[in-house]
Amino acid sequence: MLRHAEPVMGTVFSIAVRDPGPGTAAALERIAERLHRIDAVFSTYRPDSDISRLDRGELVLDDCDPEVRAVLAACRDVAAETDGHFSERPGGRLDPSGWVKGWAVEQAAGLLRSSGARQYCVSGGGDVQTAGGPWRIGIADPRQPGLLAAVLAGDDLA
Repeated sequence: MLRHAEPVMGTVFSIAVRDPGPGTAAALERIAERLHRIDAVFSTYRPDSDISRLDRGELVLDDCDPEVRAVLAACRDVAAETDGHFSERPGGRLDPSGWVKGWAVEQAAGLLRSSGARQYCVSGGGDVQTAGGPWRIGIADPRQPGLLAAVLAGDDLA
């Protein structure tokens, strides 16, 4: 088993690969680069990110990284699907991070898959995607820190 932890996006992305191959180390480097690039563009904590600058009116959408438009469109789709329970503007401030972390996990999983890995788990900010299995995923109890509310077990979980 090969494990990697990448501190980024105000959390730690954890990656476990049960079947590392010759391309796994390079994939982990690409994943780290990709996660830091996503953070640089979408972070609400970085004043220089496209999202922060767009929210302050210092940038217009056409001047942002092209992925910003796609992410905001995806956020609007989720907002429509959830009848507004999800919003890229919680409290009126532009903050698509509720969608971005799950998307970042998908990006990391895709890079692992393209490297040939078939047995892996990627976790970041509460979003998890696995391939193969079986995997056991603990769900933190929001009312009792440090305790689990449930454990999910299975293959190919997200």
